[in-house]
Formats: sequence, C-alpha cells, structure tokens
Amino acid sequence: MKKTLLSLLLKGLSCWLLLLISVSSFSQQSKEETISWAANRQLAVSDFLIKPASTNQAASYASFSIEYRAGGKELLSNNLNKRVSNYFIKAESWIDTTQNISQALRFQKSSFDLCEIYVRQFRKALYENRKKIKSLKFIDALNEQFTTAFSKRRMEYDLDTKAATDEAAQQRWEAIIARELKELSNYSLEKSN
Repeated sequence: MKKTLLSLLLKGLSCWLLLLISVSSFSQQSKEETISWAANRQLAVSDFLIKPASTNQAASYASFSIEYRAGGKELLSNNLNKRVSNYFIKAESWIDTTQNISQALRFQKSSFDLCEIYVRQFRKALYENRKKIKSLKFIDALNEQFTTAFSKRRMEYDLDTKAATDEAAQQRWEAIIARELKELSNYSLEKSN
C-alpha cells in the first residue's frame, strides 16, 4: 500500500512539473483544443483526449493554462479581467474510464475551479497594480507567482482529498473553493462580459 501511494505521489509530482511547464509555455490554442472556465460548465469524459496507456496511474489528469494577453493597448485597458483566461487543455488531459469516472470528473472540475481562484487573484493583482505596469516583465512575474501558487495548492488539494476519494475532504475543499470564488467574484471573466 505504501509503495503504491509513493508511486502515485511521484507520478503526481511529475504531472505537477509538467503543469508548470505547460502553464508557462501555453500559446494560443484553438477553441476546439481548450475549454474556457465557466461556473456552470461541467467536464465530460469526451473532454479528455489522451487515452491512458496503463492502469498503474491515477484515475485522471487534467492540464490547465493561465493565459494572458498584454501588449500595446492592452496594457492601457481599464478592463484587465478580459486579459487573463483559464483554460482546460483537452489534448493534454486524460481519464481512465475503467475507474470511478464521476469521481474523477468531480476531482478535475474542482481542480479547474481552483485554478480559476488563482486566475482571479492574478486579475486582481493586475488591477491593483495597473499604474505600476510599464512592461511585460512585471506581468510575467505576476503570472509566475500565481501559476506557482496554484500548482502548490493543487498538490495540497490532491493529497488532502486523495484525488476526491476522501468524501469528507472533498466536500470541505468544494466549500472552500466556492467561498474563495465568491470572494473574488469582481474578478470573474463571466462578470466582465
């Protein structure tokens, strides 16, 4: 049991490193390849395009991207909410359909919601620092700060809920995530549309 848990944790850590790389290096993806975060948008099995190669891995993995557009007139825009987006990347995500699918989908939707918290914090930081923004270097530093914070928190969520298999922990995290999203509702892309 300990060996299996350690193996899963090591695989999870390598997935987190991949997440950091994919979030940092994300370039414009087509709408068919990504899903924009939306409060009422649930993930479906068909959203996960990679087919897992073996059954010795976690039930699912999802790749998310924090993307921002900032250059030229965007730096001067009053509505910075529209400049930062949260995406689920279909081609970098997988789900094992031989395991508990509803649990895996619930886990990944909560992870997507957790990413949205850090996207909103990023938007808030851009708004609060809008007069300090003189170059993309400043925005890059904020992006790295919130991407790293999300990755650490996602790992904490994963370990605490055991990938949503601990029902009490999962419910606790869902309540925390909902509360934090509500607290940052002024920085929701849905609100700014």
